[in-house]
This record gives sequence, C-alpha cells and structure tokens, in this order.
Amino acid sequence: MRRRPLALLLVCAVLIGAAALPAPTVRSCRLQVVPDYTLGVTYRASLRLAPECPPGTVMRVRKSSTTSTRQSGAPYQPIKPLQGAWDVGILAKTPVPREELWTLYSWRWEYSLPGSPQRWRAGEVLRAAP
Repeated sequence: MRRRPLALLLVCAVLIGAAALPAPTVRSCRLQVVPDYTLGVTYRASLRLAPECPPGTVMRVRKSSTTSTRQSGAPYQPIKPLQGAWDVGILAKTPVPREELWTLYSWRWEYSLPGSPQRWRAGEVLRAAP
C-alpha cells in the first residue's frame, strides 16, 4: 500500500521536472552548402537540405553576388529573381546543372522556401573538419 503513494509522488516529480525544462529549439528548414572541392578562388558546392526539412521538401536556389551593389549601397537583387533559379530536393524538377555548382568565393548560394517565394535567404555554409 505504501508503494503506490510513493510511485505517484515519483511520477509527479518527474512530470514537474520535465515541465521545467526549456523546450528544445527547432531550426527551420534551410539550405546547406558544403564546399566539396576547392580550386584557387572557386569551389564546387555540394547542395543539400538540412536534416530538419520534412521529407519531399523542394526549395529554389540561386547564386548571388556578394560584391555587386546599387549606387545607394543596397545589395544587388536580380530583376527576375526566379529566372536562373533551380530546385534542390528529392523531387526536384529542374536540378542545378553540374557546371553551375562551381562558385566563386565572392558569390553565395541563396534559397527560397515554397511558402515564401519572394524571400531569399543565404544558405548555411558548412566547413569540413580537417
């Protein structure tokens, strides 16, 4: 008989302790850029979706210059942002051509999620450990 109140007290303590822990933060779906091969001022990018992305996710990607700016100093934005963009994901309809994977260090890969096609974000560059 004395075991049940003790077990109940233990379960309540565990639940209260679990409720006091902060919830783990979930990182959003994003593009990961891994420099696969480096040759001078350029590298071959290996593009992949982050592990947090739901299965079947397809995102649009493009290369964008980091040195080109407008006269006012604002970063350069293409006039037709979806032209010259490709798909990355298992269900990609227009994959990135192999020759386009070679990227100068003055350029970066940007991605757009299906829910917000007008918002382009910089891809996360991962460095391989030596």
